[in-house]
Amino acid sequence: MRNSFDFIIVGGGSAGCVLANRLSACGRFHVALIEAGPAATSPFSTMPGGVARFMHSRRFNWLNRSSDAAPLRAGKGLYAPRGKGLGGSSAINAMIYTRGLPSDYNRWAETAGEHWNWEHVLPVFKRLESNTRGANAYHGADGPLHVSDVAPHFAVAKAFLQAAQEAGYPLNPDFNGESLEGFGPFQFTIKNGERFSAKRAFLEPVIDRVNLHILSATAVEKILFNSSGEAQGVQIRHGKLVSSLTASREVLLSAGAFNSPQLLLLSGIGPREQLRSHGIEVIADRQEVGANLQEHVDITVHVRNKKRDTISLNPLGLLQLAGQTWKYWRHRKGAMAHPPCEVGGFIKSNDQQAEPDLQLHLVSTLFNDSGYDLTPALRYGFSCHVCVLRPQARGTLTLASSDPRQPPRIQFNFLDNEADQQALIAGVRQVQQIMQQPALASHYGGELMPGQFDDDEELLAQLQRHCGLIYHPTSTCRMGLDADAVVDEKLRVRGVHNLRVIDASVMPQVISGNTNAPTMMIAEQAADFILADYS
Repeated sequence: MRNSFDFIIVGGGSAGCVLANRLSACGRFHVALIEAGPAATSPFSTMPGGVARFMHSRRFNWLNRSSDAAPLRAGKGLYAPRGKGLGGSSAINAMIYTRGLPSDYNRWAETAGEHWNWEHVLPVFKRLESNTRGANAYHGADGPLHVSDVAPHFAVAKAFLQAAQEAGYPLNPDFNGESLEGFGPFQFTIKNGERFSAKRAFLEPVIDRVNLHILSATAVEKILFNSSGEAQGVQIRHGKLVSSLTASREVLLSAGAFNSPQLLLLSGIGPREQLRSHGIEVIADRQEVGANLQEHVDITVHVRNKKRDTISLNPLGLLQLAGQTWKYWRHRKGAMAHPPCEVGGFIKSNDQQAEPDLQLHLVSTLFNDSGYDLTPALRYGFSCHVCVLRPQARGTLTLASSDPRQPPRIQFNFLDNEADQQALIAGVRQVQQIMQQPALASHYGGELMPGQFDDDEELLAQLQRHCGLIYHPTSTCRMGLDADAVVDEKLRVRGVHNLRVIDASVMPQVISGNTNAPTMMIAEQAADFILADYS
């Protein structure tokens, strides 16, 4: 195993897999991809319906929990899962492929430059994509990432779309097309009934390149700098062995919105006072490292299912689930060939909104605590998630210890402002109306959570006790043209040299939708920047 490379990529998730593919393609550069999690996969890794298997997996999930105080979840913190292993969160997520609104990227461009406006990023999205709908103004057909339509399996998902129409909402055949607003089936990173993660799309096809070196089960503990503030490599730990690797060109952090800022802080890049309090030498005083944490605050409306044709973990439900799992292994068909969330919608919280500011996900089962608590699934039920797409709440990520093996301290500060509160309340009330429509009458057996409240203050208190998140942390290393931004418009870390951050942490604002596709777009565009610099 060599210990010197041109580029070292830290993190083998969605962004890291894209970078590893692109930077090794020309054959000129030796590229190391370092991943703390395993290279191997679970038997459930390819199964679209196997998402719940990873909710408690220490092997494939970082199992983060925030330190938010009451009233949020009664002070018990919010569960925030992130993928661990090659493929990262794309190997354990719900596989939904959405990009958000063009206006999201135009807002990015206002603070981070024209490279990030919709006109520039749409061709990058299309370049990545092999969509079953074929090539058109919004989709590509020749990219490495397979994106598919998956017809809804569960009757309640189909009925939910009919109920939305009955409640006066439009249907939308393509959330990545001309408009975001409306209800319909999502598209997914699925191919032939199997999950198509970033690992499968970008890493597996090039795994045998002689200039690409993959180190799994290897944790990066800090970035190494010389006296001139140039990143020269990383310190790694594999088991009990601690060693270092050198990078002659650049170190590229793609460890995600939690681990990338943590690694910057451990390496001496961050707020001076925080670093000194942990005895860490200050390489660059960057006040915003770990600040600006954004996430889609989420609440689930739980409904009892009279027809008992959804997923349950009671004895009868487990027997049915076993049959569906066998059907999947044999034929790649049945309930387990479908993602847990098949349909959803994008709606406005009020008539003053120019564009949708809420996203709905219909799930054909029940769970609590962002999926960590599966006890509600002992009943037959279904749920609709309501999340605020452009929240005003800003959280923080800080060090809990100078020991890299200790997780960081995360605080989301959800619902700390009236705008987010009112948007979420409005979304819940709209979902409750949809649930009462005739199309869902044969399924609707009564609401279990949060319950019917005429008073907004009472409903808000219930939302604060039961809120969760939708697995979209961003913006802890935000990019921008201003001097306070952690990275510049080409994702270079300000205050040092030969170091970039390339993942969801650089988003100036969280986008209006699921974040996996935009994260891969960020990495693809970053690869263009890097290759142009060394052409």
